[in-house]
Amino acid sequence: MNILKNKIFWLNILVSEVLIHIVYKITYLDNISDHFDVSQNLFNGKSEITQFYIESPTLILLNKFLGISSIDIFLVLLYVILQVAIVLICYNIMFLGEYSTIFLFSGWLVTVSWFVGYVDIISILLLVVVTKLLLLNDMASYKLFFLFFLLSFNHYAIALFSLIALSILANKNQIKKFLIPSCIGFAIGYLLITFYLGVINFSGRSRLRFIFNDNVLDDSVNFISDNFLEFIWSGFLGTIFILIYLSFTNEWKNSIKYYLVLSICVLATSLGLDTTRIFSILLVPLVLYLIKELKESRKENTINSGYILFIVITTSLFFQERFIYGIVNLESPNSDSKSFYDLIPQIVNSIMSNIWS
Repeated sequence: MNILKNKIFWLNILVSEVLIHIVYKITYLDNISDHFDVSQNLFNGKSEITQFYIESPTLILLNKFLGISSIDIFLVLLYVILQVAIVLICYNIMFLGEYSTIFLFSGWLVTVSWFVGYVDIISILLLVVVTKLLLLNDMASYKLFFLFFLLSFNHYAIALFSLIALSILANKNQIKKFLIPSCIGFAIGYLLITFYLGVINFSGRSRLRFIFNDNVLDDSVNFISDNFLEFIWSGFLGTIFILIYLSFTNEWKNSIKYYLVLSICVLATSLGLDTTRIFSILLVPLVLYLIKELKESRKENTINSGYILFIVITTSLFFQERFIYGIVNLESPNSDSKSFYDLIPQIVNSIMSNIWS
């Protein structure tokens, strides 16, 4: 299949761009300048590095190696990475056919729109690819090893709980072939991160240590408990109705798997304060499995795909996002950084100043 001639592929890109730029609206992290400053001072040994996000170093290292010294160019780089990753995600979900568009109406797209600067979009791309391998029964060891190596290096906490979730979702005949290379890739990625943190003299608290800070667990659990319905909605958005539908029409053994994975995602999310952000990422494999199950069940139950898509889209847009980040946010919690919609005209005017003058 020539992907460039596939109308669904282009539709998915168009839908994702509309959602990112107009419906959700792109925002950079409020402390994005700190990320840039850390990348400038990396490996010089002159400053103490304590920031927690240094444990997910992909974007900071990339900026360092590219030698970017302007924060505006750094912001453009983050935007380009987001766009490239979105295209690759749209490409890798094409195995779902006409149902692939549904994936764009789950919570992960809100997360990558509102938190540009974190490595979330890379984690999601890697999770989409590894989940696709399982769903297509492509158990090549070197692919699984490499993907979990990258995922662990990118964000080892996401990698760990995703490894557990995917092990539950996998078929019995896939588990051994999946676990061995994936666990090895995860372990090597984690060891590389540990070595890297030692090289840069990282002296901050690790993610594991952060869990045991005063009030962290209490606050995190309270965020979820006090806003549980909004919390569940924030991770799924309209795709929650697929889970509800399959709960009534699917075999119970499959439903048990789905709810077990959901429980693990809730548990993992309760260990930190980035509530919806982490939850929406961890749900990526489950949402893909649900859509694949829906696609296959259509053959038996003659479900109208347009009807399902209509429900997912209309409920996602009507009820809108409910993002749990300390409080229930109806818009991005990052509002203090430079606006993307001011940055682009600024760069264009700078480049074209001599021509337009």
